[in-house]
Amino acid sequence: MNILEFENTQGITLRYSTASVFDRSIAYLIDLAIVGFVVGVLAIALGSSSSALLILVIAIPILFYSLLMEIFNDGKSLGKMALGLKVVRVDGQYPTGYDYFMRWIFRWVDIYMTSGALAALVISSSPRNQRVGDMLGDTTVIRTRKLRVPLQRILNLNKLSKYTPQYPQVIQLKESQVVLIKESLDQAVKYTNDSYTKLLDDLAIRVAKNLNVETSDTSRVFLQTIIKDYISLTR
Repeated sequence: MNILEFENTQGITLRYSTASVFDRSIAYLIDLAIVGFVVGVLAIALGSSSSALLILVIAIPILFYSLLMEIFNDGKSLGKMALGLKVVRVDGQYPTGYDYFMRWIFRWVDIYMTSGALAALVISSSPRNQRVGDMLGDTTVIRTRKLRVPLQRILNLNKLSKYTPQYPQVIQLKESQVVLIKESLDQAVKYTNDSYTKLLDDLAIRVAKNLNVETSDTSRVFLQTIIKDYISLTR
């Protein structure tokens, strides 16, 4: 599994696993099925129309589907959405129309003209899992769905059997929110810089405000307590 790591515009280091050949192939097949369905519907609907109009209408989704979806849907075609994939720039900047265009125009070489063989070969050998179009557009495809550790495995529940929660309001939180808090704490331990210190401070303020609680603890201690309280009260 290859990892893409970059700083966002707030100076926070982000880490994502890049999509494999298999991931991208499945997303492509899903998109192909969707385009085929749309083309079939259009062909039936315009069956009595002139051949030129029919060819024009059918050609648009076939030729421009991936380009338009990525431009107007934040780097995600429907196939990528189904698998939790997304096109990003390798430097962390937001992809431009030119970046998406370079990916799209080189699909003809990477995928269509070589039946996907060139794309598979280049992606497999690239440290960032990029095909040629990605390299020219400074992009790659990442997995946006993180592999999350279930909350019950974060702390030993036996150690919490006699624990008294301090903030019963934590039951208002979703598990995904608590896991995000845990991930933020882990990242702050790994990257000891001012950006992550501010991140924890801002996160603690938001959590306290959402739960309508007050605390005199440090941001780190408060957030750790929130996690213990949540696990204690929901497990």
